[in-house]
Amino acid sequence: MAKSSTTRRLIAASAAATALCLGVTGCSRPINGIPTASGSPAADTVAGLPVSDGPSGLKPGAAPAELPVEGGTDDDVDRLAVDTVADVQRYWRQSYPKTFDEGRFRPVSRLVSYDSGGQGRRLCGQDTSGRANAFYCPGQDTIAWDRGRLLPELRNTFGPMAVVTVLAHEMGHAVQHRAGLLDGDTPTLVAEQQADCLTGSFFRHVAEGSAEHLRVSTGDGLNSVLGVLSYIRDAPGETGFADSRAHGSAFDRISAFQYGFNDGPKRCTEMTESSVLERTTQFRFWKKAQESDLPIDEDSIERVERSLRRVFADTGIAPPRISTERGSCPDGTNTEPAAYCAETNTVSLDRQRLEELATPPHGGDEPSGYGDFAAYAQVASRYVLAVQRAAGLSLTGEAAGLRTACLVGAWSGLLVEDPLGRRNPVGKLRLAPGDIDEGVAALLDENGLIAADVRGEQVSAGFARVEAFRLGFRKGITPCATEYHS
Repeated sequence: MAKSSTTRRLIAASAAATALCLGVTGCSRPINGIPTASGSPAADTVAGLPVSDGPSGLKPGAAPAELPVEGGTDDDVDRLAVDTVADVQRYWRQSYPKTFDEGRFRPVSRLVSYDSGGQGRRLCGQDTSGRANAFYCPGQDTIAWDRGRLLPELRNTFGPMAVVTVLAHEMGHAVQHRAGLLDGDTPTLVAEQQADCLTGSFFRHVAEGSAEHLRVSTGDGLNSVLGVLSYIRDAPGETGFADSRAHGSAFDRISAFQYGFNDGPKRCTEMTESSVLERTTQFRFWKKAQESDLPIDEDSIERVERSLRRVFADTGIAPPRISTERGSCPDGTNTEPAAYCAETNTVSLDRQRLEELATPPHGGDEPSGYGDFAAYAQVASRYVLAVQRAAGLSLTGEAAGLRTACLVGAWSGLLVEDPLGRRNPVGKLRLAPGDIDEGVAALLDENGLIAADVRGEQVSAGFARVEAFRLGFRKGITPCATEYHS
């Protein structure tokens, strides 16, 4: 985020050592008012499923799958990989005929486990030595994975669902080739996000308790899955959507996953080049001014305040005053690093805490934040509480938290200016490639404010937080109250 912003790495430095290479190869606008609706929102669900925390990974007592694996071992990583492939293939045997109205799903012909730190071997035309990877090779109908470095590091960093995510994604590529979803002209960006979508449809199956070997909770379990998708994003600002290597931003890849989880595999077949490019946030830096973060200082805070006033000018809000002086609020509200006091209509900031949050992730042991946009999104989250108050909406509870995330998303969507000129941004403040990914990282943090009510109580499911933000980003202000009403 900048006077016109830069981007930084999304996931904390503890995961920075792992290098992944996966795969085979509307303009929002301000709308007058913020309409409300009667009824109770399903704020405690994820795509209709109850939000729950608990163990994710292999089900206790499930008999290990029996699949032939070249180079396979009896270690935990290979067992998890084999059980995952077995469950994914079982899912597609059930879903493939319903999705594609043709024939049966044919299992992958060849599974290979290798150690990238050991003696290399030729596989699908490449040497596996030093290749920390998982991939599907269509020419040999082969799925291969590195049990030596890649899968253990993913599991140790993100938990067992990271391994499941990667292999379900590669199985998605196998489905694409069997169904004829790809041709020689299909951009990598489309193929990869379609595979992310197919991965999401499989995870819905697991979340419903229908998988033989795997289980995932809809709370912290899905949070870890979204963290993996965030981590394997393209480097922001370096790879454009037209690049032959493009896989997608964190925001785009999570969106694709959520489409599959919410709507099933049929939705994935509807993903086209035009639909993916229409919603992409995968842009290169195209302006020199984007190469510097927006600092946490008085001038920048004023810029953000002017932007918020401009975007929400037509909602009937009495604009709250933003202050860097922390005063006491009569109702006792005090959240960090920003707080909204309804009685005085003031947003008060803790600049030091915001600066910590704005510090980009790095590879050292010292704590760091997520980047400048993640910090200013916290400020916006308290500002939009005043928007909700003006509409007579409750400022407490999970519905308020989801509305908050949605409205921050609406503000964010109106600051995006892409190089193709397909958007008409509001005001002078702009987001650059990667800023939205900083927001996604902050949304997945368990202590953030972007999806929190006035008391700082955050919506429990990270999946729901990101989904609400995406709704506002894509659709604007109006749906934020109609979808999340109280």
